[in-house]
Amino acid sequence: MADTDEQRELLDQSTKSVKEQAFYMKRAMDQNDLKEALKFAKDMLKELKTSSLTPRNYYDLYMKVLDELRYLEEFFMTLQRSGTAVSELYEQVQSCGMVLPRLYLLITVGSVYIQSRQAPAKDILKDLVEMAKGVQHPMRGLFLRNYLSHVARDKLPDVGSEYAEAGGGTVQDSLDFIVQNFSETNRLWVRMQNQGKVNDKKRREKERQDLRILVGTNLVRLSQLEGVDVDIYKETVLPRILEQVANCKDAIAQSYLMDCIIHVFPDDFHLATLEAFLQTCTQLKEKVNVRAILESMMDRLSGFADGNPSMIPPEVQAFQVFNECVTKLLEERTSLDLAEVLRLQKALLNFALKCYPGNLDYVNHCLEQTVAVLTNNEKGTDLDEPAVQEVEALLSIPLSSLALEVLSLNQYSDMLVYLPWASRKQVAVELLRAVVAAGAPLTDRANVEKLFEMIVPLLKDNADPNVAEASEEAGDDDESASEFEREQLLVARLVHLMSHENTDELFAIYIMARRHFGQGGVKRIQYTLVPLIFGALRLAQVVRKLETSEEPPELTNSCRRIFQFMHEIVTAMAANYPDLSLKLFLQCAQGADQADFKAIAYEFVSQASILYEDELTDSKAQLRALISMVGTLLACRNFNEEDYDTLITKTTQYAAKLLKKPDQCRMVTLCSHLFWVGKESEEKHYHDPRRVLECLQRSLKIADVCMSSSMHVHLFVEILNQYLYYFENDNQMITSKYISGLIALINEHIENMDQSEQRAEVEAHYHNTLEHIKGMQANEKTAEKFAPIEL
Repeated sequence: MADTDEQRELLDQSTKSVKEQAFYMKRAMDQNDLKEALKFAKDMLKELKTSSLTPRNYYDLYMKVLDELRYLEEFFMTLQRSGTAVSELYEQVQSCGMVLPRLYLLITVGSVYIQSRQAPAKDILKDLVEMAKGVQHPMRGLFLRNYLSHVARDKLPDVGSEYAEAGGGTVQDSLDFIVQNFSETNRLWVRMQNQGKVNDKKRREKERQDLRILVGTNLVRLSQLEGVDVDIYKETVLPRILEQVANCKDAIAQSYLMDCIIHVFPDDFHLATLEAFLQTCTQLKEKVNVRAILESMMDRLSGFADGNPSMIPPEVQAFQVFNECVTKLLEERTSLDLAEVLRLQKALLNFALKCYPGNLDYVNHCLEQTVAVLTNNEKGTDLDEPAVQEVEALLSIPLSSLALEVLSLNQYSDMLVYLPWASRKQVAVELLRAVVAAGAPLTDRANVEKLFEMIVPLLKDNADPNVAEASEEAGDDDESASEFEREQLLVARLVHLMSHENTDELFAIYIMARRHFGQGGVKRIQYTLVPLIFGALRLAQVVRKLETSEEPPELTNSCRRIFQFMHEIVTAMAANYPDLSLKLFLQCAQGADQADFKAIAYEFVSQASILYEDELTDSKAQLRALISMVGTLLACRNFNEEDYDTLITKTTQYAAKLLKKPDQCRMVTLCSHLFWVGKESEEKHYHDPRRVLECLQRSLKIADVCMSSSMHVHLFVEILNQYLYYFENDNQMITSKYISGLIALINEHIENMDQSEQRAEVEAHYHNTLEHIKGMQANEKTAEKFAPIEL
């Protein structure tokens, strides 16, 4: 805290002095007094000689001085326009006794000198860059050379530049100036490391990091020269920069400068000089993170080629060059830890996928190298956390672009053994997401088997009892249960991708899937086996169509065999998931009925009935199940009359035994439709008018019992609607007498109801029904039939 206060006080004092001297300097300029202006400018610049400020505070002071120097430069420009020879100014400022102020003034006048074009720009720039060697203090020298670079940025001889005309200089002169300034700047920056006490090393490193932009600015100036093309960059610019990088022997400088090269120069320049750049990478100091440099260059080129691989010329063997560099680094730097080695391979793999999409040889090579590294690991398959993360990343990276193609990668599955169970599960999830997103059909049985082997952590629990599984904790932890459900639904989506023109082959894939899914335990099968049922139902339709064609092919697996397969699956689920299994039995029954397998359909419905009797005790579940059973029986039109009668009678008995009377009433009413299926003109219709009337009368009796509330009036209106339905559909047992009597009964009960919201709902429903009857009585076609009904 004391150091901070001291720094603030020093900065305030210096800033105050700068402002004061700048004030007198400007007053002298207003009076056109050059001598006094230079005197006060010198005193202002003298503040930059301090060695007491930290780099950040020195920078603040430097920027305030620069603001004032702009006024001085404008004053010099005014003098030049009024006829003063700039060469005289150039000589006059050199008479300043102090080196640092003299050089700042010299650079300021030099800017005006170049703009006046009274002397070639190249000569002035060369003179200034040489003169700047007069300041050898690292920090002061850095800022002085930054000022030189800043002032010269728009005055460099370049293609199309006014300063290149009439012998002002060439692009080569600008290159020489910038490179020399860069070299000196870098040398000063490196020297900062050796200033001060040994125990201040960390502080000096931080200060150097703060000042690194002063060095990098020179490379930015180089990249902005219009006259620097690929050839000049390759033959002149890069070799000189890399020479400076290699010779400075400083880890911080080498790391920063290599990163600067990557980011400031264009991609096509990098492609043309890739070998030279990577050759220098292998010569960097041991402490330099070469992996980060290589990864940065790969990312840069990957971004350039991503989506358009043709951007990389065929003569540039980028992958091979990077691979050779990585191989050489691993041979020379044996001290690299495993995670860092894996990061190198990850970067190379990512580069191969983006720049050479579809080239599986490169991907295979990266994975082979990784497996070789892992095999030679002293700890075997027991990796530390950073290494595990890198292996997981290596396995995940190819998935987004390759999806199912990873199955053809020889080493992919071998790498999975190096991951702990949780990480293998994460890779399995990423793999499935990629496969599902790609949407490519799973047609090859061997590939599907291989895929299942790779996603084993999703298909069954870990054999190690010490590892907790989400499926085991699913009932206790909502988040864990939700994650488990998402994983299993992802596995289930695989079934919908399974496809094959040969029905026997597809059935074999389903059998294999059933075998794998069956190992998953009770909690998984509710997600994974259900889509298998629906897949098998689709397959059964295809097979049945083939079996009933004019020239049926020879099939190994018949439609009956497929329904047997479904029966086995649902039966296996029944004990743990009776509600779900009942629905699946009914779904299979509809499929069997459509295939005209009467006995099989009857068996499925019978199994559903057994489940209803033995397993369903909850009244809501019973109600849902009965609605499904009625719907299924109405959809099945191929039963023998005797079998159908047995099933619908049993279903109606279930309805009459429901716990709640309103549920009994409604379900018995619904069951009446089981005795009136199809129209008279249809071949497969089933009409039993007497049983329909019995159901409706039974439901009326049940509704009449519901006297504890006004619910019975609601039920009466609902039953009235059912009477009208059968009356309209010519059920001879349903006469106008029944309808008129029921209307009178409803009228009586509504009059006895208290005024309430419930009564309003009943009256609205009842009113709509009466309006329908009136409409039928007014219609010429139905008037005679509906006329006897008394409203």
